[in-house]
Amino acid sequence: MTIYESGPIDIQQGNSANFTVEFLSSLNVLTVPSSAYIDISYINISASAASETIDLTENNSFFVGTWSSTAAALGLATWIAYAANSTTGQATGQLRIINRQSTY
Repeated sequence: MTIYESGPIDIQQGNSANFTVEFLSSLNVLTVPSSAYIDISYINISASAASETIDLTENNSFFVGTWSSTAAALGLATWIAYAANSTTGQATGQLRIINRQSTY
C-alpha cells in the first residue's frame, strides 16, 4: 500500500496546482540535482487514464512547476516527484479534483 506524503489536497477543476520541491539526502542534507520533474496520473474528461510529466525549474535550492487540471475529470490525481536520472520517486501525493464552485 502506498503512503502518500501529501494530500489529497482539493483543487477545483480547471485550476492549476503549483509545486515546490526540495530534495534531501537520507541524512537529511539538502541536495540539488541537475534537474527534476513530476509525473501526474489522472483520469481525463474523456474517462481515459492519462499522465503528464511536468519539468521543474530550479529556483535556488528549490524546484518549481505548475500543472493545470483543465483536462482532468473529477477524482484523484496522483503525483510523484523525481530527481534527474532517478527511477525512484522522491515524494508522492494526491490532488482531489473537485467541481468548480459557483460564484453566484
